Amino acid sequence: MYMLFCPCRSIDAPLPGGKDEGPLGKIVSGVIKNLSGKERLSEEDVNSAWRDAAGAAAAKHSRPICFKKATIFVNCDRSSWLYELTVHKKEILKKLSETLKGRKVKDLRFRIGEIKEGRREKTKI
Repeated sequence: MYMLFCPCRSIDAPLPGGKDEGPLGKIVSGVIKNLSGKERLSEEDVNSAWRDAAGAAAAKHSRPICFKKATIFVNCDRSSWLYELTVHKKEILKKLSETLKGRKVKDLRFRIGEIKEGRREKTKI
């Protein structure tokens, strides 16, 4: 591997070719950002988009777990909610694609699973 480093040149000095990249940290972070591709979605972004797309009632009984290869995996607390979300899958996909503009969402996978109480909105009785 070839590294562009000269002991007689300051790290903050412009690189050959007239490009001023600044400190070495900026260079490394730029390289890492380019290697990783698009910016990753945060868990908050996906949860917010899910609430908007699925609706408040469905969001109380389901939770997106992960986003891999353009597929969002969603845990549902009951089989009735799994069925309901499966029936409305195309509509939810369309809304998610509109909300998460920079990312393609090609599929939703629903399964029965645990929904952590800490994140779940509590309702008053």
